[in-house]
Parts: sequence; structure tokens; C-alpha cells
Amino acid sequence: MKNLTESQRKRILILLFFGVLMGALDIAIVGPALPAIQRAFQVNDRMIAWVVTAYILFNLVGTPLMAKLADIIGHRTIYIADILIFAAGSLVVALSPAFWMVLLGRAIQGFGASGIFPVAAAVIGDTFPPEKRGSALGMIGAVFGVAFLIGPILGGVILKFLGWHWLFLINIPVALVIVLFALRLLPNERPGLQKPFDYLGLLITSATLAALTIGVNQLDPKNLSPDTVFVSLFSIRVWPFLLTAIVLLPVLWFV
Repeated sequence: MKNLTESQRKRILILLFFGVLMGALDIAIVGPALPAIQRAFQVNDRMIAWVVTAYILFNLVGTPLMAKLADIIGHRTIYIADILIFAAGSLVVALSPAFWMVLLGRAIQGFGASGIFPVAAAVIGDTFPPEKRGSALGMIGAVFGVAFLIGPILGGVILKFLGWHWLFLINIPVALVIVLFALRLLPNERPGLQKPFDYLGLLITSATLAALTIGVNQLDPKNLSPDTVFVSLFSIRVWPFLLTAIVLLPVLWFV
């Protein structure tokens, strides 16, 4: 896999760059669309926040799973699968007739995007010599800065001329192009034998992140001043989830 020409490596790096950019953009680009989505489905501020939260939560949960599957099944296979899952989630969001389907689509998007960056980093490790890996990884890491810089601008332009649905529909042709080039450019390596996957650790990590995310999301922004913050923290909608996260966190050290 390392017997590649410099031109082949550059094409692989460009492919990985745009794959990671697509996933990163969907965190930044959705911000300008939140008011439009909120009006379309008539939901309150706490519920609309889940459009971002669902994506990030499933992205965090899916990262260790996708990274391990890439080691077992193969980097190219999982990279392509992640892109297709992300595209499927985008389609669900764009065609959603109800708000719960928007959240479902965002969760699918986040889960698909969860493996794009770690797999891209692994591909760089496989295809670039040691002296060039740092610059290649730096370029991929810079994608997130680029995404948060251009995402709101791009989102605003699409919203103005096309509508919020197109923020997600546009991902589908882009994803298909990335898949076609991935099939052509990415090495189809055969993974070696791997240690068993830590399913218990993944389950506890997922439960901890979910409890923490739900608890924080239930905080009342009107009661976060120094005088009233404890009222919000110890409300029945918040403290059970935060307590669950606190209890589960040290368990991760022993599994």
C-alpha cells in the first residue's frame, strides 16, 4: 500500500479532505437553518437544539465503533459505508414530514460521519511515508477550521436561494462522487487479525454520553445565573441524567 506514486497520494489526500469536509460542514452549516426548521415544525428552543445535539452525540458514540470496524473489515469499505450512511441520513432529514424524523436523520448523519475522520487518518498512516504523514494529517485536521469558517456563509446562501432542505439534499450527489472516487483511489487492503472489540466499554461510553447530553440539554437557560443555577441542576428533568453520567464515568476505568 505504501508503493504509491506521489500523484496517487495527492489524489487520495484530496479525496479524504472532501470526505471529512462534508461531515464537518454539517455541524457548521446547519446553524443558519435552525430558525427556518423551527418555524417549519413549530418546536421550542430546547427541541430545536437537538438538531445539533443528536448529530454530535451519535458522532461521538460511533467513532470508536467505526474505527474498530475499519481495522477488522478494511478502511476503504468502512470509509465508503460511512459516506453512504451519511448520505442516507441527509435524505431522511431533507424529506422529513415530522420533527422526530429530522432528529432521526441527524442521528444517522452523525453516526455515518463518525468514522470518516478516523478512517481518513488511518488511510494516511497506511499510504504516506513517516516523513510526510504529519503534513497530510495536518491538512485533514485543518478541515474543521475551514468548515466552521465557510459553513455559516454557505448555509446562508443556500437558505436564501433554495431553502433549508437543500442544505441536506446537496450532500447526496457530493457523497456519490466521493464514493465513486473512493472505489477507484483507496487501497483495498486485507486487514490482519485483531483483538476482540470492547462492546461493554462502547455500551457504557454511549450510555454516559447520552445521559450527560440529555441532562445538559434539559438545563433551563433562564435559571443559569449564580443565584438560580442549583434550581436548574437539581430539577427532576436534569439531575437523574447527570447523576447517571457521574456514576458511569468511573466505571469506564474498570472495563
